[in-house]
Amino acid sequence: MFNSPEQALSFAFRVRQYDVLSVPSAMYNSKQAHSTNREERLSQYDLHAQSGLIFSWLSRRPFDEQIYAFLIHGNNVERRTAALLFARQSKAMLKKFGLSNYALRQAILGGTVREVSADSGLSHYRAWKFRRELAGFLLPIQDRLMSAMYDELIDLSHTAS
Repeated sequence: MFNSPEQALSFAFRVRQYDVLSVPSAMYNSKQAHSTNREERLSQYDLHAQSGLIFSWLSRRPFDEQIYAFLIHGNNVERRTAALLFARQSKAMLKKFGLSNYALRQAILGGTVREVSADSGLSHYRAWKFRRELAGFLLPIQDRLMSAMYDELIDLSHTAS
C-alpha cells in the first residue's frame, strides 16, 4: 500500500487527525453503498486501524526515533516538544553556538538558514554551520528509523502475499 517508509509515517500522522466517522464521511459512504467494487476499498475503520498499527510499531522503536518522527510529522505542539527534547539531547554537541534552550529549540524548528538566523540571532554563516551540525545529529536517527520501517513494510508485504 505504501511506496516508502516516509509515506507510511505521513499517512499515520495525517489519518490520526480525523475522526473515524463524521457527517461528510457518512454521506460519502451512503453514496458509495451501491458501488460494484466496494469490497476492494478500505473503510475509515481500516484506515484508522492501519494508522494505529504504524503508531504501535513506532512506540516500540528507540526514543530518539520516536522523537524524530514527531518532529517531522507531528502537529505544532508535538513538533515544539520534540524540538525541545532534541535540544536537551544535543545541547553538549551544539554548545559552541551559545544558544539557550529556547533559542536552540527555535533553531531546530527553523526550516531554512534564514529562519534559523532570525530566530536564534546567529549570522547566516553560523546558522548554516548550525544546520549542518544538526543534520549530522539527526541523519543517523532518520536512517535507522526509515531502514527499520522499510524492513517492516517488506516483511508485511511478503506475509500478505
